[in-house]
Amino acid sequence: MPFQDDSRGDEEKLNPSEGHLLLGEDSYSADEHVKHQPVRHWRQGLRPFHVHGILIFLYSVLYVALVIPTALRTVPGRDPEEPPEAGHIPLPSREALIWEKRRFPTDITDNPLAGDPRPELDEAWHRLLLNDNILVPKDYLDELNLTSIYTRDGLHGVASLSVYHCLHCLKKVKRMLFKEHYHKGKSEEAMAREAKHVDHCVEYIREALMCQPDLSLVTFRWINNTAQHEDKSAFYPTNFDVSMHTCARWEPLDEWAGGRRFNLFDVDLLQRPQPDGHT
Repeated sequence: MPFQDDSRGDEEKLNPSEGHLLLGEDSYSADEHVKHQPVRHWRQGLRPFHVHGILIFLYSVLYVALVIPTALRTVPGRDPEEPPEAGHIPLPSREALIWEKRRFPTDITDNPLAGDPRPELDEAWHRLLLNDNILVPKDYLDELNLTSIYTRDGLHGVASLSVYHCLHCLKKVKRMLFKEHYHKGKSEEAMAREAKHVDHCVEYIREALMCQPDLSLVTFRWINNTAQHEDKSAFYPTNFDVSMHTCARWEPLDEWAGGRRFNLFDVDLLQRPQPDGHT
């Protein structure tokens, strides 16, 4: 049965011979003998082209209000399956975001970022975080309703992309695994502060992972002779990630940040508050 609109107001029409408005039957009262006086409806004077003009105008308003802003936020040529850029990585410029499909190698045997403490590892982590802090135009921070510490001229604020803060936190966790090396000789009070910092870092990483979850599938396989099981001959399931992940290429993003890098220890270049009693 076709859909029928019960809104009788749309079925009202003018009968030229009677000179008054005919109403749909649902608009009559229960007393069929009650006579309706001639009624002049606001739509009587509207011709069809008037109605069409009004509809076109309303559709135009909706298009401007809803469709165009969405189109402006869409990057031309971007694969719709790729992660959305707006709202995820707050870059004033988007040229640094290049997406690609790749597998995670997860190599811990020949990786300068993995393994025991050594100069090569420390240098690799230092380079990874070299562009941690950047200068962002103050106007852009104002648009995001964010405040920070500012350069002496007041034109820029210091900020860090969240991904760098996650990497900083991973470095903290890594160093706590080898605290005898990295925190040797520290007092009990200092180590308590370090432990609290690492706890903060683990929580921040958790929040970041759950905020932008990677939904690639990690499958399983059977292995034996594992360190965590006493029976070395028995097979146990273990996860095995061979999925293709949609990833941002790190080098262009890091290069973008490097072009805006700021050394946070250059405090004389900042609007630094003075202690009480100092001018």
